Amino acid sequence: MAGGGFTTSSSDVEFEAKITFAVIISCIMAATGGLMFGYDIGISAS
Repeated sequence: MAGGGFTTSSSDVEFEAKITFAVIISCIMAATGGLMFGYDIGISAS
C-alpha cells in the first residue's frame, strides 16, 4: 500500500481547540463500541 503524508506551507498554524463535554462523551462512546466489537469478534472466532 502506498504511503502518504500531509504538509503545510507555513509553520505557524495554530488551532484553538477545547476539550468539551461533547468531545469526551464521543470518545467514550467510540471506545465502548470498539471494545464491544472486539469482544464479539473474539468470542465468535473461538
